[in-house]
Amino acid sequence: MPNLLEVQKTSYQWFLDTGLRDVQRLAEANDFPPVNEAKRGSYKQINLQKEYIDHLLGYINVANLKPLKLVINSGNGAAGPVVDALEARFKALNVPVCELLGPGKQRDAVTVLSVQAQAYLEDARATAGGMTLRGHVSFQALYTQGDLTRIRAMETACDFEHSIDAPELQPDMRVNASVAVQETEGTAASGRMTLRALLDLQIEAFETTRQALVTDAAGDADALRTRMQRVAFCRTAPLGEEKTLVREEFDLPARLEVGDVLSATGEAAVAELTGGAGRIGVSGTVEVRVLHRPQEAGNPLVMPSHELPFELSIDTQIPDGAQIHAQAEAIDVMADSMADDKRRTLRVEAEVRVRLSGCVQEEKELLEDLYSVSGDALIPQKERFDVHAFEESSDVRESIRLPIALAKDAPPIGTVLAAFAQSTITAATPAGKRLDAEGVMAVTLIYLPMDSDIPMAIHTREPFAMTFPIETTEDAQVQARVIEATPGPATSDRAEVRCVVGLYVIKHGVRPLDAVIDVAQQPAARQERGFVLVWPAKGEARWETAKRLRVAEEELHPAGKGAMLAFRK
Repeated sequence: MPNLLEVQKTSYQWFLDTGLRDVQRLAEANDFPPVNEAKRGSYKQINLQKEYIDHLLGYINVANLKPLKLVINSGNGAAGPVVDALEARFKALNVPVCELLGPGKQRDAVTVLSVQAQAYLEDARATAGGMTLRGHVSFQALYTQGDLTRIRAMETACDFEHSIDAPELQPDMRVNASVAVQETEGTAASGRMTLRALLDLQIEAFETTRQALVTDAAGDADALRTRMQRVAFCRTAPLGEEKTLVREEFDLPARLEVGDVLSATGEAAVAELTGGAGRIGVSGTVEVRVLHRPQEAGNPLVMPSHELPFELSIDTQIPDGAQIHAQAEAIDVMADSMADDKRRTLRVEAEVRVRLSGCVQEEKELLEDLYSVSGDALIPQKERFDVHAFEESSDVRESIRLPIALAKDAPPIGTVLAAFAQSTITAATPAGKRLDAEGVMAVTLIYLPMDSDIPMAIHTREPFAMTFPIETTEDAQVQARVIEATPGPATSDRAEVRCVVGLYVIKHGVRPLDAVIDVAQQPAARQERGFVLVWPAKGEARWETAKRLRVAEEELHPAGKGAMLAFRK
């Protein structure tokens, strides 16, 4: 009789960036085909600034305006010229603006020292002929402007959406996806700043089908011989997701001033899962690192860590006995300091997102082989499938020290102020109970040159190799992130950065299965009764020998020197 079993028929993998690497390789090769003049495009510049200013002024009645000061905090590079145009229009309309402050008026040179970013996926789903991914990127930049000795900070964020054309994809496919920031860049011009992030997307899509397999056979009990196999497989369970907001206040150390917080980052980790079918409780911690401006200029930036516990529960359809994996992310972290008559405090806030995945372990007994000792020959029709056997997740951390050398024309190092890093894994090779990883570390080192109080930055890409104590497979998803970057010893021309790298691994166990999907019958040649002496082929199992002779296994007897004696009835 047939039985339905979920089997993984096909899997597809992509390891993607934004396409900028392809553009880079094309430009570096400088191998371009001749331009087809008949197909050469054209462009025309159109300035819609006047129409845009008209639109903005359509929201107000300038005749009703009283004398005022306007302060504009813009978030994109087009705002500066717009503010200048608004000011000119106000003057032409005799609008009583006594002062207008914004990017169009803040023309002090901006020097970007460092840009850090975190990326999160909000949704990843297969479509008919493709895949759509949506996510969010948060930026934190350190820079100087005006007073070049004073380090400033800026935080901003943006959403992204990316589509992939893949004709083999269908909407019902299961998708595993992760995103990591590969590189960041910050530029500034005319008092405005542009921040960029290169994202590395790792995507797997699985096609799952339901296949009828033979689990038993019935017939003449005296003639029919069957061999069964027990198959363990993992059925993917529905996912669950939930967010929670955690807040806590800490006493501000005496060495730190109120208002000196530059930025905050967080790393969430799951400590315990409780509950069962229908509802899963998740508890863990968020380690928040808060970057403070030093009390005295010329001293290193201060980055203490603070631990925030979190708890939440997730409604899910995962049944009891399932293998459950939980991944936590701190997707939004903020910190500020304050003081009153009694206390100086640091308030830390983090939004934590927890995603659950898992699979249910099941076993089924399937027909592996059969034959008949009499009558028609029975021919099993087999097909090979990839069965999802298990799914495991692991989260490990290891540290590495990276030497950073200054360029020959760079000012010598006086004092190292801070270090930041982002990692990209380019190769991950399982080796028994360890994983050998290679990659590139994008490192930023902020320092004060000798005999100078103006900070500057070193940006470098350093190859690295690390070993993690984790057992995994070749097709596992591996995602790395730098949890902490700390400056080490430094001389005038070189420095050291210690990085703690976290590795999150999802291992999918896939096992081939040769399963019987049907049984054919055909007439068999008549066999003579009596004793048969046979020498089994090398490596031939007892079952195969009995099947070849069309006798029961129990009727096979050793006859010496590797021979077997059987009696055909």
